[in-house]
Amino acid sequence: MHNLGYILKSAREDRDLTQTEVMRRTGINNKTLSGYENNIAEPDLTTFAQLMELYQLSADQVLGTGSSGSFVTASEQELIELYRLLPKKRRREVLEILRLITRSRPQGDE
Repeated sequence: MHNLGYILKSAREDRDLTQTEVMRRTGINNKTLSGYENNIAEPDLTTFAQLMELYQLSADQVLGTGSSGSFVTASEQELIELYRLLPKKRRREVLEILRLITRSRPQGDE
């Protein structure tokens, strides 16, 4: 399971929002939001609900209590959907390409 900070940051980035934009829309201070995203602090329930609404997520998705049991970002969901559209031969090719990219990725590259 991913940690809450990772989930909050991924959800914000999937919506193409900066921390400053989140602050403008919610009133949550940048430093506070950074603390949530870096697992230094956790939001209270009101703030958590506010972020879930902004990021268009349900608590089930974030907490992993839904049917899948784990959080999937919008980008990851898109990858899954596109992968499923491919014929089996192409799926194997895509997996091999992803494995090669993953193995050759420099340390710290994000």
